[in-house]
Amino acid sequence: MSGEHAKKNALDAEVRAHSLDNESFGGTNENVGENLVFDDTKRARAFALWVCAEDVPLRAIEVPSFLDLVHTLNPLANPLNVKMVKAECLKIFKEEKVKIKQVLADFNGQISLSVDVLNTPVCDEYMCLTAHFVEDGWEVKKWVLSLFRIWGEEDYASKVLLKCLSDWKIENKIFTITMKNGNDYDATVKILKDRVQEKKKLQLNGRLFHVYCCADMLSVIVWDALAEIADIIDEVLDFAVCAKPSPFWHLTYVGLKEASELYSMGEFFGDEYHGIQLPPADVWHKAEAFVKLLGSIYNVAKKLFEAKYPTANNYLHNLQELRASLIHESMSTDRFIKPIAEKMFQKFDKYWNDMFLLLALTTLLDPRFKKKYFEFSSLKYEDSDGKFQVAAVLDALQTLYDEYANTIDENEKPMSKSSASFECEGSDGPCPKIRRVEEGCGSSKDGFDWVQEYKQFIQSKGQHPKSELGFYLEEPVLPWIQDFDIISWWRASSSKYPILSRVARDLLAIPISIVTSYDAYHTTARQIDWTLMSSGRDIMGALMCTRSWNQSNSCNSYEDEDEDED
Repeated sequence: MSGEHAKKNALDAEVRAHSLDNESFGGTNENVGENLVFDDTKRARAFALWVCAEDVPLRAIEVPSFLDLVHTLNPLANPLNVKMVKAECLKIFKEEKVKIKQVLADFNGQISLSVDVLNTPVCDEYMCLTAHFVEDGWEVKKWVLSLFRIWGEEDYASKVLLKCLSDWKIENKIFTITMKNGNDYDATVKILKDRVQEKKKLQLNGRLFHVYCCADMLSVIVWDALAEIADIIDEVLDFAVCAKPSPFWHLTYVGLKEASELYSMGEFFGDEYHGIQLPPADVWHKAEAFVKLLGSIYNVAKKLFEAKYPTANNYLHNLQELRASLIHESMSTDRFIKPIAEKMFQKFDKYWNDMFLLLALTTLLDPRFKKKYFEFSSLKYEDSDGKFQVAAVLDALQTLYDEYANTIDENEKPMSKSSASFECEGSDGPCPKIRRVEEGCGSSKDGFDWVQEYKQFIQSKGQHPKSELGFYLEEPVLPWIQDFDIISWWRASSSKYPILSRVARDLLAIPISIVTSYDAYHTTARQIDWTLMSSGRDIMGALMCTRSWNQSNSCNSYEDEDEDED
């Protein structure tokens, strides 16, 4: 009996130790539960880590079903305190912000920004500032830096954005900024550009700095067209699918398309529709023509926003297809569709001209395209200006490459004056080192050595060593790959093209659209995620930041644990 009693005591001690180590969620033994002491701070920290990493509403701790779950796991655990969890969330945010700041300070590259505008159900307007870059290990980062409410004060958004850049100490690393289209946003970009230029020289004299959001441009041209023929759309959708236009324009398109197809198949002429007034044939014909026009936009948008790798190199060739379709429709003999297409093309063409240089640069850096795409497109689209455009883009890429090469030489390859070599005119490499004759020295000893040196000098003048850019452009293009991971390709080629890969890394990180996936089809301002809004204004921004840092595989609290498990 004494042996069994000792064994029971040992088992009880083990259970007690396990319970104390897992006091937040662990079970307990009814014989020892009355002696347990729960650390509320540790429990609040554990839940806060979860809320900061995942889309979990902070108020979940007040939901009866969650309380039942906690009680089932541990009947003796007290409910968590919301204020304590909030305090821990803010503490985690401050801790992680220090780490993220250090990562950005150590980053040897350029950062592109995007500014999104979000709403709440009560129409409060917020701006979300996000940093985009490809870090030194070639991982794509998309980190939210700030979420702030916009007030009516003049230039309020500009002042807060400037304060954010100063706080994060990244003013000297800003490459581009992507914003929605509009005069108010243009003014904000100009203010930011002036500040950044005080801290650094912008590439290509700032011609790439302002990036216009492609998703916003497409939503605007579609929304304007939908508003123009709202009566027709309402009549068709209400009859065919008993629905109204959606705030997602692609859903409105899908509804119109299905209704038009059903009409063309005669589905609305059956007995079940007997006695129901059908929209007139003219309305259906107009809807069908509009579906065709809208379909050309949707097909391109789907390729851009739902792509596996939505990087900047995917835009030019897809938008060129859309441009050709809009030109064709704007020359239509259909008196209904022609003016709609003309207005669409006018807005689209402005965007095309504003963004062509950036989109063309990223196309040149796509090894499937390079210069070949421009040769192809000038023939396919009968573009007489194609040769002049590609020449201008090649010049811009060469200038950009030279700027990077000079920066790398200055920062990473310091050279003393005594060992500096002379650059040959017309070449990218140094001339052979020329020995200088000291003043007062005779030439009898080395009298004719200069002849050999002169020959080498002449030969070097005739040679034109190719740069990385030259070698890259002359290599054959890659066979076509549909879901091409261009970031992985440049990572693998970075040792072959150490300078050009840095150019590619910074250009390909630029967000051409602020949002992708289905968010890109919004025709109205998007709302902040409800899990954030329900947490309260005082913590909403902190949670948005920490979640983006965690989802982007940044330095978060779980990283070390994952490495240990591996």
